[in-house]
Amino acid sequence: MKLFSSKTSPYARKVRIVILEYGLGDKIEILNTAPMGDPDDLHAANPVGKVPTLLLGDGTALYDSPVICEYFDSHGDNRFIPQSGVERWDCLRRQALADGVMDTSFNRTGERLRPQGEQSDTWLGRWERAIRRSIDVMESDLSIAGDRFDLGDVAAGCALGYLDLRHGDMGWRENHQLLAEWFEAFSGRASASATVHE
Repeated sequence: MKLFSSKTSPYARKVRIVILEYGLGDKIEILNTAPMGDPDDLHAANPVGKVPTLLLGDGTALYDSPVICEYFDSHGDNRFIPQSGVERWDCLRRQALADGVMDTSFNRTGERLRPQGEQSDTWLGRWERAIRRSIDVMESDLSIAGDRFDLGDVAAGCALGYLDLRHGDMGWRENHQLLAEWFEAFSGRASASATVHE
């Protein structure tokens, strides 16, 4: 198998963490890709031209991090996505929240790359408020987490890592001590430290 990835993509990092947690690191070739360069091999696998994209042994391509993570989990021991019940929907909800933070952060990054006079203060403010509300919910979710480590947690760690990479000025740790401590523990996991953004 081959994984089109990027060292700065939080979505690709989420998949890479699941791969490492399942001990599959030596079975999957990581193809570090620059999606904004419109590489032909990525477009051949994924017409949207985004990472992560997974190429299976038979040439089938899977794309979007939730789909790829579910593929690995369904072939593993269902460690990251509970099979049914309240736990399943809670895990998927938390993954969606974290993915939303990644989406919003990515949009904010792109907007801030525009010339100063062309940036939209309306959109920048809207995205920042969405991120801050989401951080509040992430912290409240931890109050019942226990020793859980599922796909919702992997996604949350990747979202917070991306905030550190691109939006350190937001100071998300302020007034979120519990979340900051959780993120410190997350960052110490072997799979997280091996995939940290560069």
